[in-house]
Amino acid sequence: MSASLTVVMEPLIRRKIFTTEEQAIRELLRDYILRQIAMLQREATRFERKYGMHFERFGEYLHERSVLLEMSQLPSQQHQALGQAIMQEEDDWLDWKVAREMLESWLGLRQETVS
Repeated sequence: MSASLTVVMEPLIRRKIFTTEEQAIRELLRDYILRQIAMLQREATRFERKYGMHFERFGEYLHERSVLLEMSQLPSQQHQALGQAIMQEEDDWLDWKVAREMLESWLGLRQETVS
């Protein structure tokens, strides 16, 4: 291990929280990965609850709403309100997509570090 890593890990080993630097690194990394996974799972669940559907269905829903906006003959104020609502939903879709992709990445990393 590098000297700076040894300095950082020394208090943990001295206090017998971990027996070796390698054990400390492995367990701290594992805990960090699990926290990231839990956070992203909560984010995905929050969107599922907010919209009452899974991500794939939400993408279809957004497409349907966009078509409705394009085809509708709504009064100007309603048209604008619908457009703004769709923009917010598209922002949520993008955040949801990123959370899902990051979750997959962290899950893959968890598998790699277990091996």
